[in-house]
This record gives sequence, structure tokens and C-alpha cells, in this order.
Amino acid sequence: MNGTALRAAAIALFAMAAAAAAPRAASAQGTSCDQGELEVRDLEFRGNDALSDGELEVSIATTRTAFLRRTLRIAVGTKRCLDRESLPRDVLSLISLYRERGFYETRVDTLVQELGSRAVRVVFTIREGPPTILRSYSVSGLDGVADSAALVNARRLRVGDRFDSSLLFADMDTIRQRLRNTGFHRADLLSPGYVRNNDSLIVDVTLTVLPGARARFGEPVFDVTAMDGRGQQISDQVARRVLGIVPGSRYSDRAVINAQRALFQLGTYRHVEVVPADSQPAGDTIVVLAVRLTEGYMRQVDSEFGWATLDCGRVRANYTDRNWLGTARRLDLSGQASKIGYGEPLATESTRRLCDFNGQSPLAEDKRFSERLHYHAGAAIAQPRLLGTLWVPTLSLYSERRGEYRAYLRTTFVGADFSAVRDVAERTQLRMGYGVEYGETDADAAALCALFNRCTPAEQGRLTSLATLGVASARITRIRTDNPLAPSRGTVLRGELRSSASRLLGTSPDQFFNKATGDGALYLPFGWRNVLALRLRLGYVHGLGDASGAVGFVPTQERMYAGGATSVRGFQQNELGSLVYIASGTVAGSIDTITVGVVGGETIYNMHAIVNPDTLRIDRTVPLGGNALFVANVDYRVRDPFFLPDLLQYSFFVDVGEVWTPSAQDPALRFNRLKMTPGVGLRLFTPIGPVVVNAGYNDYRRAAGPLYYNPSVERLHCVAPGNTIPLRTNASGQLEQVESSDPCPGAFQPPRPTRFTQRLTFTFSIGSEF
Repeated sequence: MNGTALRAAAIALFAMAAAAAAPRAASAQGTSCDQGELEVRDLEFRGNDALSDGELEVSIATTRTAFLRRTLRIAVGTKRCLDRESLPRDVLSLISLYRERGFYETRVDTLVQELGSRAVRVVFTIREGPPTILRSYSVSGLDGVADSAALVNARRLRVGDRFDSSLLFADMDTIRQRLRNTGFHRADLLSPGYVRNNDSLIVDVTLTVLPGARARFGEPVFDVTAMDGRGQQISDQVARRVLGIVPGSRYSDRAVINAQRALFQLGTYRHVEVVPADSQPAGDTIVVLAVRLTEGYMRQVDSEFGWATLDCGRVRANYTDRNWLGTARRLDLSGQASKIGYGEPLATESTRRLCDFNGQSPLAEDKRFSERLHYHAGAAIAQPRLLGTLWVPTLSLYSERRGEYRAYLRTTFVGADFSAVRDVAERTQLRMGYGVEYGETDADAAALCALFNRCTPAEQGRLTSLATLGVASARITRIRTDNPLAPSRGTVLRGELRSSASRLLGTSPDQFFNKATGDGALYLPFGWRNVLALRLRLGYVHGLGDASGAVGFVPTQERMYAGGATSVRGFQQNELGSLVYIASGTVAGSIDTITVGVVGGETIYNMHAIVNPDTLRIDRTVPLGGNALFVANVDYRVRDPFFLPDLLQYSFFVDVGEVWTPSAQDPALRFNRLKMTPGVGLRLFTPIGPVVVNAGYNDYRRAAGPLYYNPSVERLHCVAPGNTIPLRTNASGQLEQVESSDPCPGAFQPPRPTRFTQRLTFTFSIGSEF
């Protein structure tokens, strides 16, 4: 084939792609209806095997009336009518689409069937014909280009597969972009040459690459527009540092994109544009960038004042300087306070009476945790492009006192967090961090058990004493999906390592631990706009103990948890694994107290029998978590085909998982212990993300664990079967537990649910489940 024929073939190929694309852009508009026109009540494709109905429907202009309107005959949704002039164009569009996909002998016929006097069905009958197969696929022009083999191997169109021109154009874009990211600023390709044999239904394709000369960055040119009435706030020198492009370095499209993103993320510019300048030096080896910036406001103050029943007076303020000291560093100063007027030192007798209404306010019942001011004071500094690198570090310092009503008071005298983030590859981010805090927690025994899972005197002593906790961490995230909130294809990989296992980190010896977690998700198109989503999550945390060899205490927030809307959806949040049960209310007659002796004039009892577990009402469950985690999810997400396909999605899922603590007797997970919960869900796409409601089926009996009776927030009694902790009568005539080293046995197990509705677990979330 001569050069003229090659050019003609290339022009024809591009024309087919353009013809196929044009109708698809217009198809979403539909056809308006005039009086007397026939309604398109049904649209049908017959004979298509290689392409789905959905792919064909979006490529033509003829569309049918909305589902509700055509099925229920109500005036809801758009009514669409037949435009006979568009039918021939639709035929050509379908033929062009099939040729684009390698079917050059496709034939399409149309049929309009009457459905009553005012409606029709439009039928497209397709004879696809045999596909054309790619016999050879060569790429020339890459001599002398490093990693040229990798460029060739990255092609999506493969020899032996059906020829698809859309994949051919995608391969051309990939080669061009990869060359431009390795210094070949003017890299391009000639129109593809191909030879097609109509008799044998084969095609040979040749791509000719024109890489050009490898280029380097020149000195960037800045054009900055300041705010009205203000001079330029950020100097060109600072902007050049944030830009991160060193003159003389190898040209890369990716570097230009990263530079533009770095400038935009400062929050100081209303407009950011980084492009090659209109005027370039002679030759192809130097690229000068034009950096066009429009400055915005550099400082911002937010504040909030209010009053609440449990807070009395409260205030919050935040100051942000996005150009601190003229260096484009971001400074955030934040502060908030509550219990103003009731907590010391901002309180007097008069203000306390005003806050508690002369003893009628709940604050009067919470003097232990409300008599001191609650506060948070913090400062954070973010440095863009540390030392000219891609690292973006942030340093935070804070001090706070916060609590929950009648439950606990946590005081962090000083805390610090240092982190640095950078992109290490395409859509792959690495975060290195270190955080340390020094503080204590004050709480009643009931709250320590119910809120912090500290149910033994030894554990409670650790929590209420002053201690330091320093944690070093490294996290890498690789997200390559087509949509961050509702992906239909791609992968997500996450991994994190956390450790407090050194005195050099500032951690108390009894809180040493190492932790590793990994999370991977795969999204595959599976039918018309449907998605098969797969996820695997693993984790392990190991408490290292102190010098005595005792088992290390793992902080609650570092333990492994599973269950909930983003995990195993047949369980409520964090309730997969070991649990502590809290029962309150009236349990008179359910506890069998037996006199065991008189010591020092006091009668001592044992509370070793409890109510029948089949009749006991559990008011609260406290997840204990574990040291090891396994979670796997299979989720088939189906777009609503009738009502609102762009807004509704149904999911059918099966979740499998377990949380446990390995021991010498039981070191590994046995698969017969895995919990499997199937279910269904509904996803509604909104501007703030998918709103998800799931119903998971759980036929498992809850795990056995300790049971506590909580007659008031100040007392907590172990009432699990086999309990031998002694009790005595206090001055108020109430039973209280005697100090004992005996743990509350994990011998209570709620009954298995009997009704179908009791086996359903409903979860709600906003955003992607995983």
C-alpha cells in the first residue's frame, strides 16, 4: 500500500471514530415531542452479541420515554417521541460503532412497530458479521529511547485479539504521554498505518513514533495578579520554591501537573496556570514555563460563641495565615473552651448558679468532670516543598482537656504530631509521621469498663496514671480508580506500619506495640454499568510488654476492630469479636447473693449466679477488639435499570471476617471460625457522596464475654456465671464489690436470635464502603 493509500485509510479511520462519537454526545438530549407525534414506548436491539444493549443505546439519538411514564402511564418523567429523520443517522452510528470495534461487515435494519394508536416500539436488528483479527502490530521510531520495550509492552491492543480502533488510539495516547513524561516534550505519532484483508478478515497495524529531542526545563516566567489595592503578597522566589521545578532538570508533563497542584494546594491563589510559554527559545531542547497566578486572601478568622446545657458557655476560634512570614507556609492557630462560667478558673459562685439553675442543671450531677474548664489549644505549621523536595511536612502542637458527661475526663498536658506527605508515583502517596502525647484519664470504674474496655483494677490503674505514648508510622496509599466515591474500575491499595516499641519514641514501657495493616480493593465492570467489587483487609498488632516480660498493653485505639458499614455488614460497628456486656435497669430477683461469712462485723457475699440469659435485657455491648484481623468482601453493585439509573444502585454482598487474639494454644486463624454474613444494600448518589443503607443477615450467636450489672454510673458489678468476686453492704445499704484480683469471667453468652428480623443488621454510611 502506497503513502496516499495509507493517508486515505488513516483519514477514514479517524472519520469513523468521529462519526461514532458525535451521536453519543447528542443521545442524552432525547427528542422533543409535538402534538400528534408517536411516543417511543420501547427500544429494542436484536442480534447483538459482542456489544451490550447499554453500549448501543448511548450511541444513538433515539431514546424511549422514562420508565415510570411508559409503564404506569402517569405524567412523571420525560416523554420522548419518534423522529423518523434520525433513524437513518442512528443506523450509520451503529455501523460506525461496530467498525470501530472491528466488525467491518455489520448490517443494521430498523423496524417501527405500533403499540396502540399513539405509541411505537423501535427495533434495531443487527447482523454483526465476523470480527477482524489483529495479525501484527509494530511500533517504529523508538530507536535510542530508553525503556522503549516497556513502552511497547504497555499497549492494550494485542496481537490475536479482535481489532479495536478505540484501543489503538488509547495506545497512541499512552506512548505519547510516557515519552512526554521522560523528557520528549514534542513527542508525537504519525497517523496509524494499517492493511486490512477483507477476505481473510485480518489487519496489520503500524505505528510510527516521532519522539523528537529530549528537552529540559528553562527558567520559569511568572505573571502574578495581586488583589485590588494590595501589592504582591507571595514573592516570585517563594512561588518558584513551591513550584519545585529546577531549571536544567529533565522535562516532564507530570512535573508540570505536580507543580500546578502544589501551588493550588497553598490556598493562596484564586487562579493557577502552569503551561509552556507562548514564546520559546530557539530549538527543541529548552522548555520555558509560564506561571500565571491570581492571588486571593491570605488570612482568615473563624469564631463561634454559644451556650449549651452540658457546656454552659462555650467558644471556638481559628486563625489561618496561608502566607506566614511571607514564606507561603500555612499557620493554623485553634482554640476552644467549654464549661465557661462553671469550670475553674473561669467560674464564680454567681456564674455557677446561672449555669446550673440553682442545682437543676445536669452540671450539678457532673461536678467531678465539669468543675474544671474543658479546652483545646493547638498550633499547626505546614511547609510546602521541604528543602525543594516533594515532601509537604506539617508540625502540630496541642494541649487539651475533654470529657464525656458523667463518664470520663481526659487531660493531655502536651501532645505533638509531625508528618510529611509526598507523591512517590502516579496516584501513589506516602505519609511518614510521628505523634506523642503525655496525659491521664479520670473516670469511674463503670465508665472505664464501658467506654475504654478497662474492666480489671490493673487495667484501670494503667489508664488513670500519667503516661506518655509515642507512635511512629508509615503509610502508603495507591488509588487508581476512575471515580473516588463510586468507582467502576481500578484498584486501591493501602498499607500502614505503626510502632511505639522504643523508649526513644517517648513511650511508657508497658505500652510498647508494633502494628501492621493492609487493605486492597479491586473494581471490575460486570455488565451494563454494573460493578463487581472485591476487598481484602488484614491486620495484626503485637504488645511487646515491659522488662519483666509481661504482656504489653495495647492502647484501645490501636487494637483491631471489625463490623459495621465499611467492614462485615452483618455486625454493628466494631461488634465482631470479643465483647463485654453491660446490663442496667431493674434486675431484682435475678441475682442470687449467698452469705459466705462475717469479717470485721461486715457480711460478705458472693454474686455467682445471674438471671437466665434468655430473659436478660442487654443495654450496652462494649467491643474489646483483638490483636489480629481478617476481612473479605464480595460486592456486586447493580445500577437501577428502570427508575433512576444515574442516582440509584443496588448491591448484593457477602462479607467474611473475624477478629481474634492469637495465643500459644491457638496461634492461627481457623477458617471454620470465620463469620459470613450475606446481605443487600441501596446506594443513592448525592452531591456529598453515596448515601448507603445495608441490611446484613447474621445468624450467629454473640460471642461469650463478661457481664456487668450497672445500677448507676458510679457502680459496676460483675454478674457473669462463675463469678466469685466478694461483695459487702456499704453505708447506704447497697452492695458493692470488695477489692479483688479475680477477673470477671467471660462466661455470659446471649441467646441465638430466633426471629428473622432479629437476624438482620442495618447499617448506614455516607461515602464508599471501601
